[in-house]
Amino acid sequence: MPSAPSPTSRNKSFLAPAVIRQPADGHGPRAQRTIARIIDATREVFMTRGYAGTTIDEIARVADVSRASFYTYFPSKREVLLAVGATAAAEAQALIDSFAEHAGSRAGLREWCRQFMEQLDVNGPFAMAWPVAAMEDEDIRLAGMKRHTVLCRNLGKAVMASTGKTVDDPATIGLIVHSMFERVWRYGELYREAVDRDAVIKQLANAIWGLARQPAN
Repeated sequence: MPSAPSPTSRNKSFLAPAVIRQPADGHGPRAQRTIARIIDATREVFMTRGYAGTTIDEIARVADVSRASFYTYFPSKREVLLAVGATAAAEAQALIDSFAEHAGSRAGLREWCRQFMEQLDVNGPFAMAWPVAAMEDEDIRLAGMKRHTVLCRNLGKAVMASTGKTVDDPATIGLIVHSMFERVWRYGELYREAVDRDAVIKQLANAIWGLARQPAN
C-alpha cells in the first residue's frame, strides 16, 4: 500500500509549470521550434499510449529529435507533462475570457462550444493523461489541482455572469461544464463514426444555456 503524502508535500504551493533547461545559446528560434515539437509529440503519444505507457524514447522519435536533445530542454517525462499542462491551461483561460462575447445568444454559445471542442482536439490527450499521472505523483496532483481549480472557478463565474448571476461556489459550476466537455470529447473520439459533432455541440450549448438560467438557490 502506498504511503500517505507527507505534510510537507500536502501543503506545497502551486509548482512552476515546468523546468526547461537553458541551452548554451539561449532559447533562440531553433530551440523554440524544438521545444514546440517535443510538446506536440508528447500530446500525440499521450493520445495513443497514455501517461504510463509514454516513454521519452517514443516522444523523441515522434518529435524527430535525439534523446539527448530531449534532455537539453526537459529533465524528465514529468517536466514535459507539466509543460503541456501549462500550455493547455493558458489556452483554456483564453477561451474562458472570450465566453462573454458569445454567451448572449444560442448561436454565439454554439460557436464557443465549437471552439472548446477544437481546443480539446489539441489538448484533450493531456486532459486524459493527467489524472493517471496525478495518481502516481503527489506534486503533479497538487500542481494540476491548483491550476484546474482556478480554471473551473473562472469558467463558473463566466457562465453565471452571462445572465447577471453570482453563486457561492463557481468552481463547482465550472467543474461540471469542464468535465462535461472532456468526457463528451473523449467519447466522440472513441465513437467517431457514430457521433455527429455538430449535434453534440448544439446539445452542449443547450446544457450551458440552461445551467446559466437555473433558478437561484
